[in-house]
Amino acid sequence: MPFTSTLDILKDARSRKYGVGAYNVLSLDQAAAIIRLSNTLEAPVLITVPAVLEKYVSFSDLGAITREVAAKVSIPVGLHLSHGKDIATMHRCIDAGFTSVMIDGSALPFDENVKITREAADLCHSHGIACEGELGAVGSTTGEVKSTMTDPEEARRYVEATGIDIFAVSIGNAHGFYKGVPKLDFERFRQIKAALSSRPDVYFTLHGGTGISPEDLKRLIAEGCPKICIYTEMCGAGKEKAFDYLARHPEYIGTTDVPELFRAVFEGFLDVVRFDIETFGSAGKATPGSTYSGDVNASMIEAIVRDVIKKINL
Repeated sequence: MPFTSTLDILKDARSRKYGVGAYNVLSLDQAAAIIRLSNTLEAPVLITVPAVLEKYVSFSDLGAITREVAAKVSIPVGLHLSHGKDIATMHRCIDAGFTSVMIDGSALPFDENVKITREAADLCHSHGIACEGELGAVGSTTGEVKSTMTDPEEARRYVEATGIDIFAVSIGNAHGFYKGVPKLDFERFRQIKAALSSRPDVYFTLHGGTGISPEDLKRLIAEGCPKICIYTEMCGAGKEKAFDYLARHPEYIGTTDVPELFRAVFEGFLDVVRFDIETFGSAGKATPGSTYSGDVNASMIEAIVRDVIKKINL
């Protein structure tokens, strides 16, 4: 199936109350492996790359390879940039064919966050793709980023001012492995949803999905958050598989047997993806009964028209 609009994927997921995994990738091979596994399980998928990983994987190469693999499977596949920090990065992803991009101005003062996010949303909409923004900082369990909860009233002002399509919320989630049991603030999430009732076309996403219990993830999906981001858990599973492989193969010398070590790491990645697909309820959802248009630009038409009308009214 050709690349599918990220918004088409999220629209179907929210309407049928299942979650879509947005899986960070470190390599072209990893992206292809996740797509093929998702196809086997008939699950829609979002391949995601954080901006900080651009030094490891070329956006243009990722766009080309992911599009080629997606065209050979029957499931909807989108390609998303996570935590982009500047407009130049947006341009590189758009040129590479990404179906959505995130501009992360959450560390900036409110007005500056609105300004850069509005610019990013206008750029995305002019190219027929979705834009994600974040308000309230999703923290890091390594202590590098201080977490701040998303304020419902500020969320309303932010979304109205920026015109974003996907909204990343901070409700107790964090990047990395949690120290202790994470506590999602479901009441805050409901308040944010209520504050954005005038924008039912906005889709919620949760960053820092690693370590949150399957029960809480299922509950959050049921309450209206269809996009769940996963990365650290895959890395941890890959590391365990690598150590296990080395323990079972003391003869490993790191030459022609390197691909076997890579294969072991990928097995760890895919174990997590397989588990998440079942947890999110997305297995079997990429069926003939789904509502995908197959046109990456189709679901953006309403957003573009709405944006034009808004500017005329101004």
